[in-house]
Amino acid sequence: MGMTSYRPAWVLRVFAGLLGVGVWCAFALDEESASCRGVSSKALSFEDSVFTDTLEVLVMLPFGLQSDTLPGGHLPRKAGRLREIALETLHGVESAARELSDAGLPVRLNVVDEVPDSLGRIQVTNLDIARASLVIGPLMRENVGVVASRIDRFGREHVLLTDQPERYVERGPAVRQAVASQWAAAERLAHVVAAAHDTDNVVLVVTGASDAALESRFEAVFNADQRMKWQWPGDSLRYALLDTVHGSARSVGSLAQRVTPYERNVVISVAGRSARSMWAALQTELQMNDSSDFVLFGHPELADMPFVEGELMEKWRLTLPQTAQIAWEDSARWPSLREYRLRMGTEPQKYAVLAHDALVDAAGRRHPWVNRDVVVWGQPFEWAQPQERGAWVNEAWTMTRFGDLRWARLDTMAEMAPFVPRLFYDDEEKVIPVPEAYQHLFPDEYPND
Repeated sequence: MGMTSYRPAWVLRVFAGLLGVGVWCAFALDEESASCRGVSSKALSFEDSVFTDTLEVLVMLPFGLQSDTLPGGHLPRKAGRLREIALETLHGVESAARELSDAGLPVRLNVVDEVPDSLGRIQVTNLDIARASLVIGPLMRENVGVVASRIDRFGREHVLLTDQPERYVERGPAVRQAVASQWAAAERLAHVVAAAHDTDNVVLVVTGASDAALESRFEAVFNADQRMKWQWPGDSLRYALLDTVHGSARSVGSLAQRVTPYERNVVISVAGRSARSMWAALQTELQMNDSSDFVLFGHPELADMPFVEGELMEKWRLTLPQTAQIAWEDSARWPSLREYRLRMGTEPQKYAVLAHDALVDAAGRRHPWVNRDVVVWGQPFEWAQPQERGAWVNEAWTMTRFGDLRWARLDTMAEMAPFVPRLFYDDEEKVIPVPEAYQHLFPDEYPND
């Protein structure tokens, strides 16, 4: 997958065998005219166009062009899915390159198949890395481990589009993890719950599975926020520390014993796809306790679990941190999104959005003037450097709540009405006895409490 340069302005890359033939173009300045082909004059100034270097981008994606096919000519399921993700990511990068070129910043893309060839050799060369000023990918963990040291030796900025182990991320300030940090999501979720529900019955379902670190982080941040509110004796009872229920990836443990109809029950779990069975059990548990008031906070991946119905999500006021969501309300994004729809016949999905925004962000950090005409599709990146001289991580999360059968930003929704406790009656219209801990809420029924 070599790179061929044609004199006027175009770099054409052809991928044989990739669902037929795939064509990829990048943009460069015309050396003779010192102008950019297809670039609107309003976006260019003399210093912007003539003295702007071409942005050389190396993109490594898992096309698997040398993957063996099954009898009948079909790709293995994993190879087929990886190729779909690679194409989606490529389309996002392509759109960003076209927009940057129209804004006056020439971009040359060198796209390489990250999957090793039939002899097990990685297909990216040292020359590919040396020529690039920015490296995007690979997506697969095993391939990142192979090329990471080589990228570091050449001192190139390295943008990761998938979650990677810390040893592949913490390699210095040249590395940027574009996928939003789940640690930041857990922290933001804890701040929101502690601010809005500090006196409610807050319960965290702890699975102890692959998301145990996130669960511990949520608990630590929530408790720290609560302790900051302790000013007078008795505040520790009013602003209580987090109550936890120890479940598993398949069950919610003793959650039913922590739920009460006399308080608003705020149930949280920061477990993701690995705990799908737990989420199904949690949904059943909440449905069985239909006399109680629930507010549910969860992991971002809960939005993609099909068994949670929209009516239930709205009833429980399901709130999630989400990222890389297209900001459709911003009209500045519409021309770019319309162009993508016309070219691809569909809306950009999450891999395309992340790839597009990562390239736009990288170009904007080098040449801030391009931000006049090129915008990201989703939420702008929020870069943080947790360790001094360490890698940069993205902390861009938006708190959303499900209401009116759609997801909306939490800060745009009406405030939740205060919880009003009520009495319950049996079949004979007699008051069901209230537990002693809650009798003070009903002075008419329990005047001596």
